[in-house]
Amino acid sequence: MHLREIGPRVTARRNELQLTQAQLAKLSGLSRLTINQLEGGSLKDLGAAKLLHLLNVLGLDLTLVDKKRDRGLFKATVVANVSYRRSVTEEELADALATGELSPDLEAPVSALLDDAPVPTVVSAVEEAAEKRGVPPKQVWKHLAHWSRDLHLYRRVWQ
Repeated sequence: MHLREIGPRVTARRNELQLTQAQLAKLSGLSRLTINQLEGGSLKDLGAAKLLHLLNVLGLDLTLVDKKRDRGLFKATVVANVSYRRSVTEEELADALATGELSPDLEAPVSALLDDAPVPTVVSAVEEAAEKRGVPPKQVWKHLAHWSRDLHLYRRVWQ
């Protein structure tokens, strides 16, 4: 399999998640130019580790088939609830992600989620919340960017 064969599937999956090339670049630790060249079929080499990480962020594997990405909200709440007295439920997290409304009691767990969870876990939670609540994923990404700025998060990939 060549990179030029992978590019169209990366583009399709990025579009399904309603991510820009710049957003995907941040999430995967690559440059926007690299994403652009991969999607356009002109990238000559990426390296196995970088390619596997990119595919993992998108929920793909080397077969370019979507991995089963169920329970994204569950996995996200597990990370968010570490060492907090009040546990965030999957429904509360889905509502917050979909609406962008973050109550003060959810700020600490959501901060922990966005700073500490593996990026593929958050991507999966965004996708699941958008689907469950009937909102476009792009809207959820905007909420994450807003929270990242307002909560002064350490991890800047959401902006």
